[in-house]
Amino acid sequence: MKTLYTAVGRFERRAGATGTYPVIVINRKEYMVDIPEMIIWTCCNWRILESPQIEELYAQMADGAGVDKNIKCENYVKRLTRRGLIVSGMGETGADALHDLLSSLYVVPVVSSLFVKTTVFLKFIFINKTPLKKAKTVFRSEKLSGKEKRVIDLARQTALSTSELIKCIESEVYDVSSDDKVMEAIYNDNITTFDNLPYYAKLFRKQQSVLETVANLYLRKLIIFERN
Repeated sequence: MKTLYTAVGRFERRAGATGTYPVIVINRKEYMVDIPEMIIWTCCNWRILESPQIEELYAQMADGAGVDKNIKCENYVKRLTRRGLIVSGMGETGADALHDLLSSLYVVPVVSSLFVKTTVFLKFIFINKTPLKKAKTVFRSEKLSGKEKRVIDLARQTALSTSELIKCIESEVYDVSSDDKVMEAIYNDNITTFDNLPYYAKLFRKQQSVLETVANLYLRKLIIFERN
């Protein structure tokens, strides 16, 4: 049996009386984390990993961070899983585990504004002393394949899970700009529900293609995952 892990939500900093502190934001709800939890979440963010890979990255990042090494990495993984800050998927094969991992997660395109890009550019130039040619790459638009554009276009219209994206692409649906259109495109019978859609989506002809596209967009840091 294969088990895969990834992170959900996004990292933000908040100002407190004693300085700034990290939070993970999921569906506009903030979750405070301690240093080991932040390290584990960071290890899993924009990665899809098995337990040994998490442990290896954790050991590298925790070194010198003042983390109690007597507490095993797997304990933090279990705690973050219970809190819903990382999620896992299981299956007999890697493809099955990936489907179980991603099928119910919502796909959220990453929006990088001109202001953010300019701030990063200036940091590269004046703080990191990055060569101009390399620093200018922050303004470069990512080239997307036709499949990637299709997924991003649907996800920008409304919040869709990976299974819902699979159903839309399988059914040649392009417009999900309203709740009524989502219901008509995805839940247009008396059987399909959000809970059982991952099972049906696994049987669709385009399931593997869409699943791989979503995973690639995530690994390229072009989307994040959210959950209910």
